[in-house]
Amino acid sequence: MIISGHQPNYLPWLGYFHKMMSCDLFVILDDVLISRREVTKKNKIKGPEGERLLSVQISRKKGLIKDTVIQNDFPWYSNHWGSLETCYARSPYWQKYKNLFSPIYKNPGELLIDLNLRLIQVIREILEINTPMIRSSEIPGIEGTKGERILSLCKQCKADIYLSGNGARTYNDEAAFARNNIRLVYQEFEHPVYSQVWGDFISNLSAVDLIFNCGPNSKDYLTKQVIL
Repeated sequence: MIISGHQPNYLPWLGYFHKMMSCDLFVILDDVLISRREVTKKNKIKGPEGERLLSVQISRKKGLIKDTVIQNDFPWYSNHWGSLETCYARSPYWQKYKNLFSPIYKNPGELLIDLNLRLIQVIREILEINTPMIRSSEIPGIEGTKGERILSLCKQCKADIYLSGNGARTYNDEAAFARNNIRLVYQEFEHPVYSQVWGDFISNLSAVDLIFNCGPNSKDYLTKQVIL
């Protein structure tokens, strides 16, 4: 079994969903600490001025991702929806998909993880990704931090292969994976180039940029990449 996982990011980029479609089980790492600098609560889209950062307001800067509360007394959600509309109203598939996203921004809920998972679910349905997902907080017996925790997760899920992001090279213990007969593989993903509104191409944006610009063809840009 191929296992992969990641924190439940806000409007994730394409590499996130490429990793999701490349495994047999995708683990949402929700019982790890949230970081102010991580994209768990922010991501980028493209507007007439170029990159535009969207950041969700949260009430606490520390704690576990699964416990992080959104600060809804500030109208960030209407600002985000306004930005999405400004940036993508001219794109070919805004009208086709906007009503899948708008209810989430009208009622974002109280917890960041619930907001992010609702958005992730919409995006993965558009991309026709059927990989099962489970939260790490629902898996008993996971121990350790960073690389140790990932290895523990793999053992609990009986993984044969762990598909890792390249950012984890600094803390994955490759020898420990080998001792436990788990093959450690790093994701190979080259960001596709596609037609965008608003001028020259910009990569590493939220996956919604591809969806609103390329519509039903969006999945093809990911399946062209190497998948295990």
